[in-house]
Amino acid sequence: MEFTLHCGDTTARVRQKGAQMTSFKGNDNREVIWQADPAIWGNHAPVLFPICGTAKDNHVIIDGVSYPIAKHGFSRNPEFTVEKIGDDFIELVLTPTEESKPSYPFEFAFHVVYTLRENGFSTQFIVENKSDKVMPFCCGGHPGFIVPMEAGASYTDYELVFPQVEDGRNSLCPGGYLIDGSEYLPCFHNSRVLPLSHDLFDDRDALIFTELKSRSVDLVNRSSGKGLRFSYPKMEVLAVWSMPKKNADYVCLEPWHGMPGQVTESGRFEDKPFVTLLQPGHSWQGGYDVQLI
Repeated sequence: MEFTLHCGDTTARVRQKGAQMTSFKGNDNREVIWQADPAIWGNHAPVLFPICGTAKDNHVIIDGVSYPIAKHGFSRNPEFTVEKIGDDFIELVLTPTEESKPSYPFEFAFHVVYTLRENGFSTQFIVENKSDKVMPFCCGGHPGFIVPMEAGASYTDYELVFPQVEDGRNSLCPGGYLIDGSEYLPCFHNSRVLPLSHDLFDDRDALIFTELKSRSVDLVNRSSGKGLRFSYPKMEVLAVWSMPKKNADYVCLEPWHGMPGQVTESGRFEDKPFVTLLQPGHSWQGGYDVQLI
């Protein structure tokens, strides 16, 4: 089932399956969210739990036991339960299912809250540990944004502009799987600006930044300055991605509290970079914010 949210002339649609936002339109009625072309990338804005990216050998080790787990976890496909809903917000929650238990032996509640405002929205993640033991997890967002956003513009007219100068160190993830080293991205080294181009992703797949000083970025047309501001104050990692070798007219801005597996890692969940070790009965919050500019 899909639900429509309103705030003045700003609208959004949210689907129960995977708790994905499938549409967001500002006051100008222009679609901002990628419309899931199955020939390119058949998603809109997945939410990621309890891992981000691919686990080493597609398994995680918890208390000495190896558990199989899919890329980005298991939150992309199940039906979430609607916990609360109003004209301009919706809160959905995922709890353990027969499909999740073989991958993740914990009692949890994973909440996704969308709140609409004029020309913008927030996405809040809330993770509750309902187990009687420490629960390791990672969490993130994967929203895709249409590029170009303006008629007559091209993909290469757009750039990511950060508020602070960044060194551009990118974790290398060949084929989108395991982290294997890093590089200083030549087009983003000691700069505030990362120009978009399709071959940026053809050569590297996802760009994964773990050392950014900035906690927001503007996705804008360099000529008009129009686009959106993407903020992720509580998330440690920002990935930037578009499907390689498809010349696809979108870019994903992915705020993560976690990382894909690394070639050299132990495989133990608690050893993953940026993992959260949540105490029994405790909760964690994170998320991201989008504002049209």
